Order: sequence, then C-alpha cells, then structure tokens
Amino acid sequence: MSQNTSNLSKKCNAKCYAHRFAFLGVGNMGGALLDGFLKSGLVKPEEIIVFDIDSSKYQNYIMRGIKIAPDTASAVRGAEYTVIALKPSIVVSSMKELSADKSAFENTTFISIAAAVPMDSICEFLGMTVPIIRTMPSTPMLIGQGAIAVCKNEAVDTEKFAFICRLFSEIAEVAVLEERSMNSIIAVNGSSPAYVYLFVKAMLEGAAEQGIPKEKALPLILKTVEGAVGMIRQADVDIDTLIQRVASPNGTTLAALDSLGKDDFVGAIKRAMAACTKRADEISEEIKA
Repeated sequence: MSQNTSNLSKKCNAKCYAHRFAFLGVGNMGGALLDGFLKSGLVKPEEIIVFDIDSSKYQNYIMRGIKIAPDTASAVRGAEYTVIALKPSIVVSSMKELSADKSAFENTTFISIAAAVPMDSICEFLGMTVPIIRTMPSTPMLIGQGAIAVCKNEAVDTEKFAFICRLFSEIAEVAVLEERSMNSIIAVNGSSPAYVYLFVKAMLEGAAEQGIPKEKALPLILKTVEGAVGMIRQADVDIDTLIQRVASPNGTTLAALDSLGKDDFVGAIKRAMAACTKRADEISEEIKA
C-alpha cells in the first residue's frame, strides 16, 4: 500500500461513516427519538443502525430501511453518533462490554438519554474520555410534544453539538444546561408528565364524585389544561397575575385555591420534585459503586 493510499485510508476511517447514528436500545424513548430524527428530514433511514436485546423489534426497522447490528460493538463501529437509550443499570454493563474494543468507538460522539448517568461515569466505564452529549427528554416526545435538556463535556466538537441541538429542536423544546443541573431537571421535564397525569386523574375522580361522567369530564379537563398552558405562553403577565384574573373575590375559584392552600398543594409539588432529584442523585452514586 502506498503512503498516499495509507493516508487516504486513515482519513476515511476518521471521517467516512458507514452510518451516522447507532442506537443502543430502541424502547419507548429510544424509538421516539429515532422516529423524530427521521421526521426531521435531517437523518435518513439508511444512516441509522440499531441494536436492542429484544430482537422482536427489528422487523419494523428492517422494513423502513434501517440497519440491524448483531451486537453493541458492531452498532457503534463506524457511527458518527451513538445514542445510549438504555436503563441506567444496563448502561454500566453495555459500556463495560464496549470498552473491550476501544477502536469500535474511537470516532463516535455519544448521546445519552439515560437518566441520572453522569458523563464522567460513562467515560470511566469505557476506560477513556470520549465526547458525550447528555440529555433528559420527556415522554411526550412520543407524540412530538417533548421537552429535552442537554449538556456536553469538553470533548464534544462545537459543530457536532450545534447539529444535535438543531436536530433536537425539530422534535422538542430544547434547553442547554450545565451538567450539575441535569439530575435536578428530571423533576422539571423528565418525571413531571406523571404529575400532570395524576392531576388529571384527581380531577376526573372529583368530577365523578360530583356526578359528572368521565366521558364528559375528560375532554373538558384536557382542553382546560391545554388552554391554561397556552395562556401562560402568550400572556404578557406573570403566573400569579393569571391566577388572580381567574380568582374573583369571594368566588368559586378562590374557595378552591384556599382549599389547595390549606393542603399545602404548592409545598407538596416542591417536595415531590425534591424527592425526584434526591433519587436521581442516589442512582448516580449507585452507578459509580
């Protein structure tokens, strides 16, 4: 092999990717992210390869022109970006398995959607410092209504980070944070859909106790929640003012708000968020152990 050919080969190994995105795990969130990437038009099916321990998921991807990998290393090798869409406990074993062949991931930028997994921990599992973009998406991304927080380590190329942020912005509301906030942000957008579901469930039960059937109450509750969110987005005043505009003196809304106040509704939400963050911090420590 001539020197020129050798140099070309090295350059191609560094820059010519067989596929742009490897997905390790295509569960609900991983699958939603993959679908969102495709819908954005910025990523093509032939640019994606997936590996999941549940091979029953593969047929759907094969039919869409997406490649299938036999194992983790095969998926990652040659990928420009590798999406870690695994449960925190699985991230440890998967990255340690991958660390056995460092050439497999020498040119990839990792994108982790694993909750509470620090970037330094992933580097430790891999046995070297690698470019990592850590994210915290929300489950409404399944219907194109997601919110995602992102951060990166110093090894990430600026242009690549800008591209990934642009890609995420096509499918979700994006906020760029420092990693020190990534466990706390889980309480804000990662776990919070469950708070909203619980609130709607409580309203449904309250309506039923007052003789209003679910099929009548649910559409009204959902439209009211959607409308209230829209009011916050469009209003030129703060949330306290919006509350005051609904709560007339000696009126029905004020009676409801007084009841919520006596039950420390706001305090309960704050304590729930603190408990969420506390558990995220515990998971981060458990992973390191």
